[in-house]
Amino acid sequence: MVAKKVDLYHNLISFSSLLLILLPAALVSGPFLSDLFVVIISIIFLLINKVKKQPGIFKNPFFKLFIFFWIYIVIRALFSDHLALSLKPSLTYIRFGIFVIAILFILENQKNIIKFFYLFLFITLILLVFDGYFQFFFGKNIFGYSHPRPDRLGGLFFEELILGSFISKMLPIFITLIFLNKKILNIKFVYLFLFLCYLLVFLSGERSAFILITFYFILILPFIFNPKKIILIILAIIITLSLVVISNKNLKSRYIDQMLMHTVYQSKETKVFMPEHLGFFYSSIDTFKRNVIFGTGVKTFREECKNINKDIEKKLKKKMSRIKFCSTHPHNYYLQLLAETGLIGFLFLLLIFIKLFINYIKQFIMLFKNKSYIDKSYVCILSGIIVSIWPLTTSGNFFNNWISVNLFLSIGIFLYISSHVSKK
Repeated sequence: MVAKKVDLYHNLISFSSLLLILLPAALVSGPFLSDLFVVIISIIFLLINKVKKQPGIFKNPFFKLFIFFWIYIVIRALFSDHLALSLKPSLTYIRFGIFVIAILFILENQKNIIKFFYLFLFITLILLVFDGYFQFFFGKNIFGYSHPRPDRLGGLFFEELILGSFISKMLPIFITLIFLNKKILNIKFVYLFLFLCYLLVFLSGERSAFILITFYFILILPFIFNPKKIILIILAIIITLSLVVISNKNLKSRYIDQMLMHTVYQSKETKVFMPEHLGFFYSSIDTFKRNVIFGTGVKTFREECKNINKDIEKKLKKKMSRIKFCSTHPHNYYLQLLAETGLIGFLFLLLIFIKLFINYIKQFIMLFKNKSYIDKSYVCILSGIIVSIWPLTTSGNFFNNWISVNLFLSIGIFLYISSHVSKK
């Protein structure tokens, strides 16, 4: 009987480990399969924890903060004017908090999983990179699908224009795993591959993704290379991107005409964000002002944005006649949380960001004091999360399944590495 329980325990943890390994590939297929993997991993972890009785793992500070946030959004949903819209996503959001702790548990108990996770993620990225360049040069992906927009690449995501976003979210995890799995691949080959990934994000036409992945490399390069190599890398990137833009009219239009020129000649109000998002930002702020403390409830912006102040609407439409004020979300995590969860919910993400940013500053200071104490895997995953929740950028829906899986996967890996760094 005891032997059967032991076998069941090992089978369950092995199965959840397998799902974790396959998660990046599942994310390529869309939100359903990846979210299903998260749910299964979380349920298995709860079953294992019930048998093994390790309540200590739930004492993790991040998990405590997450639980507070989850309880709050559920209570807020119960009193929302859009109960049917808000309650379900609020109740089920608990899966991501459990998922984070499950990752921590799996990585602690399955030592070989890091190597396999690294290899499977590498294979996934290779397929995406190959297909992305195939579409760039031949106008269609390997399955014969051609996207109607010539200035964008969908790759294996087909009509979904998230190829650049996915790579920019996975690269920090991949680079982190490189430092956790030393001597698996030739380092020069890895550097070449990373450059091809970075270039593909640019070629995808996803401007926000390209800016964020550039920012990410700016954060980590001082910890990996000496100043001379950094200068050479920057020069090589500038020359390569310049040649690509000059030789491709679609990319020139996307990055020069639409982005740089538009930003330069627009008013001060549109310096940070593109004008197509300006209406969403104003309507989210207007929604927040009506519900400062508690917000309107998770995923309710799509309804509340219809009630924007008429004076604001008239003022902005004088400047831009085609401006829109409504969408499924405000296209910025922090504005979304302000509008939908008020100051209380907003503090959840803000506190995480501040804590992580302070940790990065500490690592940066340590770089000049005693470089030997720097853990590169820690810096790489830390920088990845900072970039993914950077306040001054456009973003997707914070409560979107696909985005949440990406974010909390990174957080789970960070908590694992962080626990080992603190022990050191």
